[in-house]
Amino acid sequence: MIEYKDERQRQLATKPVGRLLIQFATPSIIAMSASSIYNLCDSIFIGRGAGPLAIAGLAITFPLMNISAAFGAMLGVGSAAQTSVKMGEGNQQRALMIFGNMLRLDITIGLFITVLGLLFLDPILRLFGASDATLPYAQDYMQIILAGNIVTHTFLGMNDQLRATGNPRKAMAAQLIAVIINIILDALFIFGFGWGMRGAALATVMGQICAWIFEFRFFLDKTNFVHFARIGLKVRLDIIREILAIGLSPFCVNLCNCLIVIIINRSLMSYGGAEGDTYVGVYGIVNRVSMLIIMMVMGFGQGLQPIVGFNIGARLYDRVRGVMKFALACATTVMTIGYLIVFCFPGPLASLFTTDADMVAKCIPALRIIMCTFPLVGPQMMTMSFFQSSRRAGIAILLSTSRQLLFLLPLLLLLPGMLGVHGVFWSFPISDFISFLLAAVFLIREFRRLNKMAPSNPPA
Repeated sequence: MIEYKDERQRQLATKPVGRLLIQFATPSIIAMSASSIYNLCDSIFIGRGAGPLAIAGLAITFPLMNISAAFGAMLGVGSAAQTSVKMGEGNQQRALMIFGNMLRLDITIGLFITVLGLLFLDPILRLFGASDATLPYAQDYMQIILAGNIVTHTFLGMNDQLRATGNPRKAMAAQLIAVIINIILDALFIFGFGWGMRGAALATVMGQICAWIFEFRFFLDKTNFVHFARIGLKVRLDIIREILAIGLSPFCVNLCNCLIVIIINRSLMSYGGAEGDTYVGVYGIVNRVSMLIIMMVMGFGQGLQPIVGFNIGARLYDRVRGVMKFALACATTVMTIGYLIVFCFPGPLASLFTTDADMVAKCIPALRIIMCTFPLVGPQMMTMSFFQSSRRAGIAILLSTSRQLLFLLPLLLLLPGMLGVHGVFWSFPISDFISFLLAAVFLIREFRRLNKMAPSNPPA
């Protein structure tokens, strides 16, 4: 029987799982929602301050940002899942090594992406679907975003560690700092100084720098379970392999997102004809609106991660099942409410981003079609988070990649030829429905497996 002296560890082991998930998820939901609201405001400022082509130019940058996010998520989620388990086991020394090696990887990979991205930016953006009209906007944005990539990677990595070690409010505070500064500087740089896309990118980087400083000061405190320590400076290949193995699932998700967005942009340019750039902008708006709802559910996933990881490490399997059931109910409720709002008010939502009446009219059916299966997406997302948190990397990777590669990709290649640009839109709900069925099969099997495992003694 493990005896926990630390209050956070004791809460993870004994507090009712419903209240515990709300406690851990609420700061993450606030932070993720604030981050998504920033992205909405960023797009609104760009659309109204630089025009509809700027919205399309921003959409062109999504694949490149997804590539960078793929590496960041791999390291952040991979290290955080391990840290939660080590905290449950009471193994601080191993947690400090995980933290140090995660930061090394973040700096190395962040620098690599910066150099490679800046050297080959134009051909990369052309590959992603940039036209002569949208390329300058995408260039202006990504040059500055890439320059701040190391800060972005280490900021997100430390944020994941804050959540993993039972400090969700600190993680929320860091993200709110970044978001609030972003929004203020967005308005100043775009409307005040007239810097357009460069102003939006600069505001993003400066907000992250301020949040990075906040996190850095927290990890200087040696009384925290995870902090900067000499033991973390040593390269440990076994730890790096574990980080990469567990983080491979979110890496694949983001990498698949990159591939999918490239195909979407190119399909919209091809089947949209003379209005191809407009349709790319339409997808950019749909992406921002849908991500606001998805990010809220991701907050539940982030709150779920330390609870599942800790209780698996502590062998408290009844608590694992209980918190997962509660998370499924919460995610389904949020996604259902989100879709109902979008279904009822698609026009006003699209009008926030642009005054172009044609773009708004095209957004209305796109929003309603793409998001019609959102009530099923919530449980699917929670299932992927569950398997990531329980270090079942193989299943997590299968669930994350099958939706994109096995289901969505073939539909994107097939349906536009039959339905035009609406074929692009219908590919999403069909693939989401099939993915939900696959996730349900794996989750039911896992619950049956946990039911057969003997309950362990409660912690002291």
